[in-house]
Amino acid sequence: MSLSHVISISDACSRDWDVIVIGAGPAGSVAAHQLSLRKLRVLQIERKAFPRYKVCGCCLNQRAISLLQEMGLGTVVADLDVVSLNSFQVRYSGREATISLPGGIAISRSVFDEKLVQAAIHAGSCFLPETTATLSNHSENVQSRVVELTQQGELSGEVTAKIVLVADGLGHPSLQHCDDFNSVISHNSRIGVGTVLAAADISEYPAGMIHMAINQYGYVGLVRVEDGHLNIAAAIDRDFIKKSDSPKDSVIQILKDSGFPILPEISEGTFKGTIPITRKMSRPVGKRVFVLGDAAGYLEPFTGEGMANAIAEAIGVARIVPRALLKWDHPIEEEWLRKHHEITLGRLYWCRWLAQILRSPRAVGFGLRLFHMFPAVARPIVTRLNR
Repeated sequence: MSLSHVISISDACSRDWDVIVIGAGPAGSVAAHQLSLRKLRVLQIERKAFPRYKVCGCCLNQRAISLLQEMGLGTVVADLDVVSLNSFQVRYSGREATISLPGGIAISRSVFDEKLVQAAIHAGSCFLPETTATLSNHSENVQSRVVELTQQGELSGEVTAKIVLVADGLGHPSLQHCDDFNSVISHNSRIGVGTVLAAADISEYPAGMIHMAINQYGYVGLVRVEDGHLNIAAAIDRDFIKKSDSPKDSVIQILKDSGFPILPEISEGTFKGTIPITRKMSRPVGKRVFVLGDAAGYLEPFTGEGMANAIAEAIGVARIVPRALLKWDHPIEEEWLRKHHEITLGRLYWCRWLAQILRSPRAVGFGLRLFHMFPAVARPIVTRLNR
């Protein structure tokens, strides 16, 4: 699939915009789609070329699917060659437990993100790819914000909008010149590592199941996506990666320690990494700026919580923006803080609680024995994360 109706940078700079959306992940694209349906003038900017790979678990849970359907984006999933998920298998030090999942799918981010962007374009938004967007720290006009555009390393123009949505992921690079938006990084934050492999042998890692390998230094999730490809996404201690010869070797060691097989494609694959992932922005809102998705705070995901949270925040902010366009004031900012808190806090607590449990060998061993003997014990946790 190739994107249609991509705007040129000269055309983008010549227009007045109601909303600029920075980032084309699920948060940015769903927000652009919802605001375009309201007949607002929306420009979405993405620094990468499409299709593009992202280190991600590639799972959409039941909550994410339901939200997409409610917003009229159900066809995005229905039209794709997705893999249905029904179970979650965990291995640690030779022990194993399998937990049922209440519905969900696996789809690569390269395919899913492009489909969401196309839906936003179809709704009326304009899309500017391969362009780095940087929010200016100062604006002479109190009724708008200025975004600087860079292509191929050269400053190529400026665009102005009444509202800017920042949804450009970990580290929110678009806010690098804005002192009001700072993230607090957890002292024990792990590094994300991932790849997608054309692994032909499906017997070892069958489709329909999230496979998770755990050792005391991190965890590795493996899931089959479209065309039988194997998506691998891991969260690993920084010191362990440094001690290993490479991020790939740290992934292989976790798989070995947990009892999962090492396919030849894994040993020969090329892995990409991220900046430290566990972080939170203290105040994800500022003068005519809303911050959402991973840019506002990262959920360590297990069964698709990150993308579900991004979609929920996009829907939430899209309901506030029309009123913010009429009048930006302190109550608008406080409303988004409350909504962000409502959407994120409970799931953030559960995900971080599970992440801490996974750092304790004794707790993991006890939990796997418990879940293996009494699978129903895990059901409330899985249900809480998926609803």
